[in-house]
Amino acid sequence: MFPNVTRRDFFSRTCSLAGAGLLASATAPQGKSATTKGPHDFVIVEVHRDIWEQSGRTRLKEEAQRWPVANFIVPRLIEGGVSVVIMPAGGDSLEERDEQDEMLEGSMRVLDLILSDIDKAGSKASIIRTKADVPARPNSGKVQFFLDIEGGGSIQTNAPEPKFVADRSLALLRQFFRLGVRGVQLTHNGRNQLGDGRGIDKMGSKLTPFGIAVIQEMNRLGMMVGVSHLSANGVFHAAEVSRLPIVSTHQNLERFVKSRPLVEIMDEEAQAIAKTGGIVGIRYIVDVTSYKLLADEVEYLAKLVGVEHIGVGWLGHDKANPSGREVEGHTTRTYSGVEAQTMHDHWDNFIKLLSERGLTDDQIGLILGGNYLRLWKQILPSA
Repeated sequence: MFPNVTRRDFFSRTCSLAGAGLLASATAPQGKSATTKGPHDFVIVEVHRDIWEQSGRTRLKEEAQRWPVANFIVPRLIEGGVSVVIMPAGGDSLEERDEQDEMLEGSMRVLDLILSDIDKAGSKASIIRTKADVPARPNSGKVQFFLDIEGGGSIQTNAPEPKFVADRSLALLRQFFRLGVRGVQLTHNGRNQLGDGRGIDKMGSKLTPFGIAVIQEMNRLGMMVGVSHLSANGVFHAAEVSRLPIVSTHQNLERFVKSRPLVEIMDEEAQAIAKTGGIVGIRYIVDVTSYKLLADEVEYLAKLVGVEHIGVGWLGHDKANPSGREVEGHTTRTYSGVEAQTMHDHWDNFIKLLSERGLTDDQIGLILGGNYLRLWKQILPSA
């Protein structure tokens, strides 16, 4: 259809066309929601669920709290209409490692915590490993988990390894892959041996040779390359290096939100990600991003890169886990707004808000999860 057109040129053109097509509908008069659909009518992919709740519950004394995913999180996800969750199974910050200092050990312990808990859930939970595992329709009575690592410090080499061929430096990446991990976010806010995190320097440097090798091996294995928290120059470099789509799972745009450190991305980074065929995620931040602001951001991104390149990282704590490590029955604080609602309320409210902006059910379906289903069908191994 496009002779002599590269993959990046193709996606650039389709992004522009999609954005132009949405512009008319997205700028239609706002008013009553046009959709009659709710969370259970879409394949919802919650694109980044931190392990705050697991950390909080497993430190409580009740026996049931030993299995937070099976006993508390999965039932609420099912009730809320969430089909798939991308869950960090380790990473560079202490929160991702459940307060374990050693990067590899901490990530392995968190991965074990998650895998054991998912096993405990039985038929109500499973892990996405291959193309065949990707759902074609909303899950009913079960949740699938896509395991990610939030920062590549756990796969790096901490000391020189003389006499090793270069390929052996990727051994830890392959081991995580064998255990079911299907995504790696290259950095968190800090610097590691793959590249510069955004908390160190917003622009930063390009990826290191090791960072390049990690992306190339992830492409070969069939893993999702994540660039959330990576420096801007690292994002641009990753977009050049990867022959498969890259994703920013849970960052807002800098023009809408400015955190400290400045972890949000610029428009140019969003466009670079989209040109790979990738996805730009938005996320709720307590006391910072109202749902109206998130809808504004979706509307802007739709014009900038197209609805085919938007995802939703997270819509907030719910009443059973209203803040960080706090859980129902174990807090004296009173919550209101989003934190006092259920997961189902979150998604239902956001669906209606997107519909009020003029987005069709098909466009909403892409944003809520369809874009990730397409990407996984492209990059994951067949078996």
